[in-house]
Amino acid sequence: MKALSFDLIISLIAGIFVCLVVLPMVALFTTTSVAELANQFRSSEVLSAVIISFQTSLTVVLLACCLGIPVAYLLAMKDFKGKVVLDTLVDLPIAVPPLVAGLALLVLLGGNSPLGSMLSHHGIELIFSKKGIIIAQLFVSSPFLIKSAREAFESINKNVTHASWVLGASKFYTFRKVMLPLAKNGIYAGMVMTWARALGEFGATSMVAGCIPLKTETMTVAIYQNAMSGELKASIAIALLLTVFSFTLLLIFKSRAKRRDVL
Repeated sequence: MKALSFDLIISLIAGIFVCLVVLPMVALFTTTSVAELANQFRSSEVLSAVIISFQTSLTVVLLACCLGIPVAYLLAMKDFKGKVVLDTLVDLPIAVPPLVAGLALLVLLGGNSPLGSMLSHHGIELIFSKKGIIIAQLFVSSPFLIKSAREAFESINKNVTHASWVLGASKFYTFRKVMLPLAKNGIYAGMVMTWARALGEFGATSMVAGCIPLKTETMTVAIYQNAMSGELKASIAIALLLTVFSFTLLLIFKSRAKRRDVL
């Protein structure tokens, strides 16, 4: 009887959580029609926001792999002084509010800073540009890839890597041919989370790149801008697209991961 009561309470709490997630989504989906959505997606501003978001977020995933996988390997496989500091720095962009991250990047890269002035002198403008969007998204989303890849590297049996080295393989060969294939599921998971986080980024992006329609306006920025100016139909259309895409992406990834586990 006590076990049944406990299960019932757990189920009720889970039901409350499901309602918390599902009800806002239902409200969003029931406030428009297919015809209205199609009309909004013919708008050049909405299309531009979608294209900019996908361009920048995909670039961020690529850059996060290039920068994040070596950092994840270092944290997983090496012991060194300052490891705790580096580990904390990896987590810092997750803990820091995105607006703070955006302000820090704005101060660092703005025209009044030494670095911003030097870059501007060489014709490189990062603020209020797509490059600024990519930097802001990379800053806030790359920790997800690093953490997931690190866990994947740490889960590899150390005897496997030692055997590779004993057989004469170099560290780079072992990393490329042994560790990366064994850690690929964790890396893929990190890439998906990084992509989803970059697509949904708002605070840091708006601080660094501004909200310039057709130039630096991402989907999340467009949702905010249109909602604040009373253009709720455009906001809802973009929000629905973002929601459907994120849900589909996560669902496909989880389904494939579950299938691999079964096999």
